[in-house]
Amino acid sequence: MYRILTLGLLLGLLAHLNTEVLFAAQEPAAAPQAPASNIIKKPVQPIQLQPVQTQPVQLQPVQTQPVQLQPTIQQPPQVDPLQQPQPAGPTTETKQTLLKKGQVSFHFDDADIFSVIQTIFGDILKVNYLIDSKVSGKVNFRSVAPISKEDVLPLMQIILRLNGIGIVEDGGLYRIIPIADIAREPSPVGLGREYEKVKTVGKALIQVIPVKFIQSSELVKILTPFLSANALIVDVSKSNHVIIADTDANIKRLLQFVDIFDSETVKKTTPQVFVYPVQNSKSKDVANILQQIFLGAKPASTTTTTTPASPTAPKPAISTVPQQPQVTGIAKGAEAIVSEVTKIFPDEVANSLIILATPDDYKTIEETIKKIDTLPRQVMIEALIAEVTLTDELHLGIEWSLRGKIKFDQKQSLSTSTGLNFGNLQGNATTNPVTAAPKLNSFSFMATDAQNAVRTFLSAMAVDNKLNVLASPHILALDNKEAKIQIGEKVPVFSSVSTATTGSGTSPINTSSVQYQDAGVILDVTPQINDGGLISLKIKQTVSTAKTKPIGGVDQYYFVTREFSTNLVVQDGETIVLGGLISEDNSDDRSGLPFLSRIPVLGYLFGKTDKVKTRKELIVLLTPYVIKSQQDAQDVSSGYINRTKQLNKKALQKTLAPVEKESATEAKEK
Repeated sequence: MYRILTLGLLLGLLAHLNTEVLFAAQEPAAAPQAPASNIIKKPVQPIQLQPVQTQPVQLQPVQTQPVQLQPTIQQPPQVDPLQQPQPAGPTTETKQTLLKKGQVSFHFDDADIFSVIQTIFGDILKVNYLIDSKVSGKVNFRSVAPISKEDVLPLMQIILRLNGIGIVEDGGLYRIIPIADIAREPSPVGLGREYEKVKTVGKALIQVIPVKFIQSSELVKILTPFLSANALIVDVSKSNHVIIADTDANIKRLLQFVDIFDSETVKKTTPQVFVYPVQNSKSKDVANILQQIFLGAKPASTTTTTTPASPTAPKPAISTVPQQPQVTGIAKGAEAIVSEVTKIFPDEVANSLIILATPDDYKTIEETIKKIDTLPRQVMIEALIAEVTLTDELHLGIEWSLRGKIKFDQKQSLSTSTGLNFGNLQGNATTNPVTAAPKLNSFSFMATDAQNAVRTFLSAMAVDNKLNVLASPHILALDNKEAKIQIGEKVPVFSSVSTATTGSGTSPINTSSVQYQDAGVILDVTPQINDGGLISLKIKQTVSTAKTKPIGGVDQYYFVTREFSTNLVVQDGETIVLGGLISEDNSDDRSGLPFLSRIPVLGYLFGKTDKVKTRKELIVLLTPYVIKSQQDAQDVSSGYINRTKQLNKKALQKTLAPVEKESATEAKEK
């Protein structure tokens, strides 16, 4: 019994010592072991086991403990508990650890690129590969989490891209080449700008990107800083495309930049060139208005130049030269409407506007143009300019002759007139009409002819051959634009005569300067229409006649001119009558026996010459019609054409009437 107990105590002591040795071997950095005296204190425990001497059966499990301690007993000789383990230093070798099936872990410390390629493509992917001679570099990479085999190639693409290296697959052969050479290799070519369609499989890619909203050169500037090392980008400006040779992962990233910068949002802030065809106005006029509104331009000014002439020459002509508006920059408050890059240019040849602006600014300008470029209002003016010969019953003028027969709707009296005023007949009663009438040198009255009474009167005068219609023009004028009708001729007038001598004994040379002056009927009208239908007319009427008079032994032309200028207001379709401008013409009336009175020298014995004074009054009738649409213009034109046809028909009937009568008489006789 005591032997068994003693053997158990020895085995327990040995097991305790082996445990201490193993603990020291597993913790090399721990402190040195305690002195042996501390370990010897543990055998005191068998004294506590003495009360169990009567239970030998309970000590049997102790016999199995040596079997469990046998592996532990063999380990102490392999470990020196006093030796500290040395930390592992850096290595240039490539290490990989296989974890679960299909997963790998990498540990690259300053590894050569060839070793890395061998590990990835040869050991793990087990594919054929070819390394270009220009490939070189080092790799430092450690994976903390396990990597699946499907992600190895995209990961390798990133590692190689950092060294300026790309991967090109050619018929199952992976070629490892510099990225700069990808464009010259048979790499796959993609077309489009949808980054979602680009698959990142770790290969090189050539992508053709169409640029929609900005210039391709601008997009190249944006993408260039984000290219991989040695990647290639090409600007195809003619077709507005960009070509990139890079890895598929980076191309996918670059396409996201394209989606951001080449979009509708950027287009709205990028200046573009727009062409607007002007429909109803002049492009130059519309451009002047737009420049004043949006660009702060000053209104177009005019420069007046005068050509001097000799004292005997006609009045010098005054020419007005329009000046271009001066653009002084964005007007105050206008910068909130359009940007500073906005420019507006008129194209007078094509009658269009060339506008440089952002799309948003152009919309604002376009809306303004549509309001300005509307169909201009026009005025059709029917004018009748006639001379009435004043005989005995009309010697005081038409005004006095008609005041008891026809009622005029008084409009106004011309302030320049020295004649009589219908509006104040009682006040004029004290005026001697006989002495007043010859003083009329301008229009003395202006009234409206609501019922065409004056036209009826003039028709009666025409029957008696007392009416001479000088002109009956119809003129179509734009709103607030001057219109002019001139019926007559240009008469040559000597403006100056100079004499030059070439030397002694030679006759002097006379040089004459000739100018041409208008003679006839000239009507200048400038209408202005308001929204209420009233028409303001600025009228200038000139009737001039060229006559000859001997001056210095040479017949020279001189002009008898009757002219007036006035401003008046009239309703649409209302007739304005201007009258009272009376002139006197003295002439010689020769009468006598036929043939005998024409014999030279003796003819005066068979005839006589009377001094005849002829008085004529100038009458002007103006009827304006507002043309608001093309239909109005057609209606007015149709009315004028119908009246012309009726006049021609009447004239034809008068011409054919004697022939028809003669034919009827001959038929009776037969």
